[in-house]
Amino acid sequence: MSTPTRRKAVFDPNALDDDLDDLWPARPAKPRDEPAPEPAAETEAPPKSPPQPPAEAVSEPRTRTAPRRPSVPSPGTRQSVRDAEPAGRPPSKRHRPPEALLSAEVYDELYRVQNAEKKVRRGLARTMGAIVLDAIEAHAHRLQTTWTVPQTTIAEGQLFERPSATAVPPRRRHLTAPRTVVLSGVTAGNAERLDDLVQRWGAGTRSALVEQALRYEFGLLPEPQ
Repeated sequence: MSTPTRRKAVFDPNALDDDLDDLWPARPAKPRDEPAPEPAAETEAPPKSPPQPPAEAVSEPRTRTAPRRPSVPSPGTRQSVRDAEPAGRPPSKRHRPPEALLSAEVYDELYRVQNAEKKVRRGLARTMGAIVLDAIEAHAHRLQTTWTVPQTTIAEGQLFERPSATAVPPRRRHLTAPRTVVLSGVTAGNAERLDDLVQRWGAGTRSALVEQALRYEFGLLPEPQ
């Protein structure tokens, strides 16, 4: 018996498969395998510091001012003695020389003597106060008894007392206005000694003692009373 021969297919079976594949929905693409995220490294917590006591609140100024600089006096201006002294040192007291009232006659002679010394001795001339102190020392023995003489006496053969011709009154009556002289050069200690001699010798006032000492020194007669 003979084997029947196969006939050639009219249709291509593979072609049908391609057409069916086009009709079916496309398959979703498989996602790519992504690497799993690495676990985060554990951070070590900072060590806990021991609790500190609460700090005292200190109020600070909002703005800081620059330190003040000492003012420098401009040239041509004088700086007072009080400003020149250090802040921590108390201001020193200035000594004011004593003064005395003299008659015009004695004052003029004192002024003349000092000017004469300035012309001759120049820088070595004595001050007004030095001339007065020298006169008191030179005639101290007379000044001690000048004011001990009674102001009035009764002369021999008289019944009533009369003013003594040799007595020097504690307070003088000047014919002209007295002049004020500053005893420059007299220190505070010598000023105290001068006032002490006024009380000890009974001169009454400083001016009376200075006036009489200069009269003895210059050889001037007492003023008529």
